[in-house]
Amino acid sequence: MAAALDKLQSFPQGLTYDDVLLIPQRSPIRSRKSVSTKTRLSRHISLSIPIVASNMDTVCEDKTAVAMAREGGIGILHRFCNVEEQCAMVRKVKRAQSFLIEDPRMILPTATKAEAVEELNWDGRKGGVSCLLVVDDLSSRRLRGVLSKSDVVFAKANDSVESLMTPVSRMVVSTNTAITLQEAQEILRTKRTNNLPILGPKGELLYLITSSDIVKLTKNRSASLDARGRLLVGAAIGVKKEDHARAAALVEAGADVLVVDIAHGHSDLCVDMVRALKANPRTAKIDVIAGNIATGEGAKDLIEAGADGLKIGVGPGSICITRLVAGSGVPQLTAVMDCVRVAKQHGVPCIADGGVKTAGDICKAIAAGADTVMLGNMLAGTDEAPGRVLVKEGKKVKIIRGMAGFGANISKAEREKRLDEDVFNDLVPEGVEGSVPCKGPIAPILKQLVGGLRSGISYCGAHNIPEMQQRARFVRMSGAGLRESGSHDISKL
Repeated sequence: MAAALDKLQSFPQGLTYDDVLLIPQRSPIRSRKSVSTKTRLSRHISLSIPIVASNMDTVCEDKTAVAMAREGGIGILHRFCNVEEQCAMVRKVKRAQSFLIEDPRMILPTATKAEAVEELNWDGRKGGVSCLLVVDDLSSRRLRGVLSKSDVVFAKANDSVESLMTPVSRMVVSTNTAITLQEAQEILRTKRTNNLPILGPKGELLYLITSSDIVKLTKNRSASLDARGRLLVGAAIGVKKEDHARAAALVEAGADVLVVDIAHGHSDLCVDMVRALKANPRTAKIDVIAGNIATGEGAKDLIEAGADGLKIGVGPGSICITRLVAGSGVPQLTAVMDCVRVAKQHGVPCIADGGVKTAGDICKAIAAGADTVMLGNMLAGTDEAPGRVLVKEGKKVKIIRGMAGFGANISKAEREKRLDEDVFNDLVPEGVEGSVPCKGPIAPILKQLVGGLRSGISYCGAHNIPEMQQRARFVRMSGAGLRESGSHDISKL
């Protein structure tokens, strides 16, 4: 009994976001628009805003990832699908906008209008394009002409593409493979065209530049882009044997970062997977984020294995019940501080994953040392989030579910056609399902959250995130302080 009491007295105390406030300090900021929210996701990837869409199948697929990257953040595509589906989502994000489209949609001149319409997919269901480039054959890619939506509107179903297209002799083309964004913009403006094919020495199609992509690139300069002007996207993988092939396929499809995602990241399974990814020539050059962890020891082991980023959080998510099922976890603010203490010594960025309910929680997580925060519940229910709109008690909602719960695992088994009853008998779920209100587009939500973060940085007397982390001071508060922090019922005053 005495030994037990000694252990109890030595227990460290863990704190979460609701336990603390940031102490306001003298601020030189005259407008929060002057505050920078630029940060790092991993060793080699930077973002304009420190927000990451969670790799949950009710939060982030290609539409969410596109919206996140356009606003300066990034989405991590979930892994609860087969490899082909996940790679297809990566390619959709990469094709969403680009200065130089390396693989434009092509069609043969002998194809019919019906085939062209199917390829254009201009009903929007499959991610349509505005035009098709007509080539002699798909291997030589010698350009013959271009076919736009307007060319097929009044055509007959059996009309050939060759009879409908605009021939290359009447098109504006370029052979300048080193063309700049400004040069392309000037050609499109002066020639009054929407498409500029870039041809090789034999007339073969190399790239395509479109006016719509240039508008997207110039309209929002804070978007998260790779070196070729394509939107950044991450993809999650597991730690099983087949995930090695998944990782290689995702890199080939164009993923910018891999996230080794398991509930208990401080395990030999996760450490070995990170080490294997860094040793494999097919995946060695891509940044790898690993998690989830909650201690400095976990951070140290994953960094030594080669992790380029860490994901912090065991049990703080709104639909996670790990702490109830396994009795394990660390309150999120303490977990972030403990992991960051180690990670900063090695220059490895950290993601605070879970427990964020308000913009103020984002401020606290960033001030505690996290470089980004991962959001699930706050982005679920948006227009871009996967899932059908349902009506519950007269209100429109979408489903949200934990990735360690029954629902996600059953869906995964169905897709992989592994409906073995033992799979579910042996499963101990650590996540639950629920519903969230439909929230509209992601962009306005992100603007509100980032606006709150800018205010939080200003209250710390800082101009940017690194300065905020240096200057931030916390004060602990009681339950009464927490109640005081919210809105009050003035009728009782």
